[in-house]
Amino acid sequence: MVLDTPTDKRKRRTHTAVLDGARSLFLRHGYRATTIEMLATAADVAVSSIYANFPAGKVDIYAALAWRTAQSHAEQMTAPTDAVDSAHVVAEFLDRYIAFHRDDPLALRLLALTDVDKSESASVGEAKEKIDTALGELIDSVTRAVEDAGADVLPRALVLNAWAAMNGAVSLHQRRIVDRSMLDAMLAITRADMLRHLKGTPDETR
Repeated sequence: MVLDTPTDKRKRRTHTAVLDGARSLFLRHGYRATTIEMLATAADVAVSSIYANFPAGKVDIYAALAWRTAQSHAEQMTAPTDAVDSAHVVAEFLDRYIAFHRDDPLALRLLALTDVDKSESASVGEAKEKIDTALGELIDSVTRAVEDAGADVLPRALVLNAWAAMNGAVSLHQRRIVDRSMLDAMLAITRADMLRHLKGTPDETR
């Protein structure tokens, strides 16, 4: 499967180099403008090596990069926390989510598989299924933390509302409709609004 990192050392090195190069090129030039030749140069591999690892070419690379991004996102969001109560756990989830998308401006497009279609390669459908599962598990985790903290609204609706608002803010920034300072203000409002619905949230957490 092209989505997973190969166990063979040489193939793993090529796989990683291609995805690292793709991330940089897609961010700088966009998916459509990036060519296989550009990817080969960035990864310092032959074009034939790319097709040996990613049979459908660029679309497989995009799908694999999207899945790697989802895995990184899940690892960051589920890393151990020093928070001692549920309200602080929820605040930590929000802060990690915001930090992830600030640090990886390409993540939102990748996780949504914005630039590719399932008709182009089976890897796109496979990536969508795996990403949807990973994101669903994250939503479940945050929802459980909200339930533990107690909320004055439906916990899952609160989580999904905050998720949609943060993604929307990031999308507006990527489209250059809002600048960085406005993005930060919008994310802060969403964070505070969600925490305000939790029972017993201390002021310093909001």
